Amino acid sequence: MKKEFDRTKGIGGSDATRLYEGDWYQLWSEKVGETPPVDLSDVLPVQMGVHTEPFNISWYQKQTGNVVTRQQEYLVHPKYDYIYAHIDGVVTTPKEVFVGFNDTALIEDGLLECKHTNAFSNPQKCLDKYIAQIQHYLMVSGFNKAYMSIFFGNMKYEIVEVEANKKFQLKLLAAEVLFWYFVKNKKAPPDNVSWDTFKQVGEDLNGKDKVLIPLLSRI
Repeated sequence: MKKEFDRTKGIGGSDATRLYEGDWYQLWSEKVGETPPVDLSDVLPVQMGVHTEPFNISWYQKQTGNVVTRQQEYLVHPKYDYIYAHIDGVVTTPKEVFVGFNDTALIEDGLLECKHTNAFSNPQKCLDKYIAQIQHYLMVSGFNKAYMSIFFGNMKYEIVEVEANKKFQLKLLAAEVLFWYFVKNKKAPPDNVSWDTFKQVGEDLNGKDKVLIPLLSRI
């Protein structure tokens, strides 16, 4: 069952896209209650995606033979409880396993993300548009793979596989943590903050990638 969540209390996948695109101030203004969030109830493309999602899932299952479980599940980042994800579903695929005798079991393989876009788009445009949202979902869930199930208008359908990008996720996490600092303290983010603000600075002593979060006083 889908758990309702007050979007002013955390950062979701669509918020990740807005941070990636540089829409920090408007998003901050909505989170702190200065301006109401945009009403999407009359936005046709958005509502089309919402209402075609069950069919999208069914179509994906029919085309692949995979099973989609944990539909509309609410997940929370293991470290930051204000970073969350409403996933469309988890893809389970049949895998050969050995338990005394050879057998087949359904193994959770990755996330499913349903999209319904215009007929003039293409897979690469979808990947570019939703990269932050998909990587946000993978970061929160811990999965290494996502499947984008995409309707292009009403004549074309494609499945796009997206691998987890740990370096991108590290930058995204740094951006989200910094953004929430501004929300929590009701301090407006500076005009010059952007995705390029977060610089990859190589590996730490344990061989793990690290990202430099700029000093707040210098942003």
